[in-house]
Amino acid sequence: MKKLLVAFCLAGLGIAAFLATQPQLRGQQTEQELRILVPKIVAAWGTLDISKVEPYYAADADFSYFDLVPMKYNNWAEYRVGVQKALFEPNTSIKLKVNDDLGVHSRGNLAWATFTFGADITSKQGATSHLDGRWTMVLEKRAKGWIVVHEHVSAPLGGS
Repeated sequence: MKKLLVAFCLAGLGIAAFLATQPQLRGQQTEQELRILVPKIVAAWGTLDISKVEPYYAADADFSYFDLVPMKYNNWAEYRVGVQKALFEPNTSIKLKVNDDLGVHSRGNLAWATFTFGADITSKQGATSHLDGRWTMVLEKRAKGWIVVHEHVSAPLGGS
């Protein structure tokens, strides 16, 4: 009987130790999900098709989005129209590359990702340009998964 009690206690300690690590494991799983999701979001921008980008962004609330031009969009509806006009319409190609500094962090149902990127852009007139920039996404976990609720894209003064 004593051996059985000791076995149950040891098993209980093992279960307790496992349960104590669950928040950390969930955090690691969430961060791994985001490491996969963020490049997909960036790739969607490279399609020059706003309908491919839109599923990743919160359309139901008034969140600010900060981009290269103009300085600020007050909600997704403004962002959708502005990006189409300023970024997609004048160009035939945008190739975006997430650099190796992607950082993801989560706290409950909120997360943020930060990274630098390179963009190779070809205009409809055939001119090519390169832009190095930085990107921050704030995401919220919802019933259907993670969605961007705030974003800030910028380029350093002087180019890089």
